[in-house]
Amino acid sequence: MQCQRLLCTIFLSISIVVDVPLVPKALAIAQDPDPVVTFEHKKGGYGDYLAAVFAARTDDNMSAASLYSNVLSQNPTDEKLRRMTFYHGVLSGNDIAVKLASSVKDPIADLVLANDAIVKGQWENALKYFSNPPGDAFSQMTYPLLRAWCLYGAGQKEAAFALLSQASQHSPIAGLYLLHEAMMYALDHQDQKAGILFEKADKLFPGVDLLLVQTYGHWLVQHNRVGKADAMVDSLVDNLPFLLVSKKDLQNSLKQLPIQNAQQAIAQVYLAMASLIQQELVSQSGDDDDQTIANKVALHTEQIFLRFALKLNPDLSTAKIMLSTILAQDKNLTAAKDVLLPVASNDSLKTVIELRVARLNALTDSSLQAEKELKSLLITYPESADIWQALADLYFDQKNYKAAAETYTKVISLTKNLNNTMWPVYFARAIAYEKLGQWDKAEKDLRQALDFAPNEPMLLNYLGYSWALRKHNLKQAQILLQKAIDIAPKEGAIRDSLGWAMLMNGDVGEAVKQLEKASETIPQDPELNYHLGVAYWKDGRYQEAVNQWNVALTCSPAPDVKELILKALQNVKENGFPNPVRQKKR
Repeated sequence: MQCQRLLCTIFLSISIVVDVPLVPKALAIAQDPDPVVTFEHKKGGYGDYLAAVFAARTDDNMSAASLYSNVLSQNPTDEKLRRMTFYHGVLSGNDIAVKLASSVKDPIADLVLANDAIVKGQWENALKYFSNPPGDAFSQMTYPLLRAWCLYGAGQKEAAFALLSQASQHSPIAGLYLLHEAMMYALDHQDQKAGILFEKADKLFPGVDLLLVQTYGHWLVQHNRVGKADAMVDSLVDNLPFLLVSKKDLQNSLKQLPIQNAQQAIAQVYLAMASLIQQELVSQSGDDDDQTIANKVALHTEQIFLRFALKLNPDLSTAKIMLSTILAQDKNLTAAKDVLLPVASNDSLKTVIELRVARLNALTDSSLQAEKELKSLLITYPESADIWQALADLYFDQKNYKAAAETYTKVISLTKNLNNTMWPVYFARAIAYEKLGQWDKAEKDLRQALDFAPNEPMLLNYLGYSWALRKHNLKQAQILLQKAIDIAPKEGAIRDSLGWAMLMNGDVGEAVKQLEKASETIPQDPELNYHLGVAYWKDGRYQEAVNQWNVALTCSPAPDVKELILKALQNVKENGFPNPVRQKKR
């Protein structure tokens, strides 16, 4: 069975490398994303409560916060409802979280109150929340940054400079501390000290960093070192190619320091905290239940920090892009688009955001609008491979495979460095070619994609299953599919492909085992049920085969699969069962 094509999304991460485990801290901040709350219905709102539970479990936190709030208004003394309303209020950026924070026993409440104080410029009030950070590594690393900027906001500048200077000497994120110390001096118009610290930060950062480029680049421009500033932008774009469409805007943005006050600086701290958690999530391995819950909670914590950042600076485009990515992954596409809007005309990442909005429109019911937006962008940026790829993806999703294949070819021709990041493009073009009946071209692209990503389960599955369907390279097909299932053992579609390849190779007994195991994962898949029926038939379990084909008919099969099922059942009707008929195995 061929898995659904992977849709590429934009990720924007900050280059901070730190050898400290962070997920345990996330567990301390956020809570189990799917808690069971016993709700005793007393005064109405039970329908809203059930809807809130469903919204929470499908990561629609905005709806969950609103619905829980409705129920809480009718049951104001229920502490569990209060906590759930608060929690989803924080996740969705709903102001109800601030209203409830002082009456909720939750580790996030102090951070909510602190951030609200920062928003209002109540610096002394905010400081008390950061004076004694929790003992975990994450808080010990990051709270001094928050405290330092609160001190600066309160007018205690010397204390702020001293705190950052001292912390930078021992912190595993020393580069980040140096960057913020440099920004603080730049904001205080102490340019010479700022320049020294920017230079140190630049040397310590292990990779390119957008904030460093914008702040240090501004300092360089102000001191007539435009060449080095432009070189920093070039390096940033080379390492993050999706920024190419915003290169001119990034260069223009260097005329102004991106941080104008302490609130905006603290927003950048929260953004860095979210980025640290994101990097830790990327590095996590394992798919057991405990790890899945830990990752979900960590993802919630990342969202909370991004919401804090946007409360302080609603125009912080990097935070908007990161939050939009999370919401899109959770299938909240409308919310993912809404968080990106509006886009300021002078936003240095304006075009990146416009491209992302178009991509999100393409994934919803606004494909015509998306096509219009993308073609408009191409008038300004005709050499942008990213925009052409978004248009190709749109054509693909519209099943306009001819236009998709042609446009993916354009993407490849515009890409200077054909490396492993290009496998999704070759994969998508391969599928388009296959749909057009051009298997030779499709097979060539699949092989090229596998050269770029030899351990990508979807690629292994697609090529292996395609060979099995064509009864070509059957032994190699089984090898590829076995490798795919070893990498992704919970993917029922891949296990179905492996079972079918085994059946084509004559290993009926093992094929039955694999297909039965796959049916436990995706029991309503018509193609799998058809395959399992064929396996039962070859195994002499004829009545079970017929039963399985009848099940397949109830699963809304695609026309080509339905034709195979009906053909198999018609064969039984005309010819009956071969003899002898074996009994069902148990």
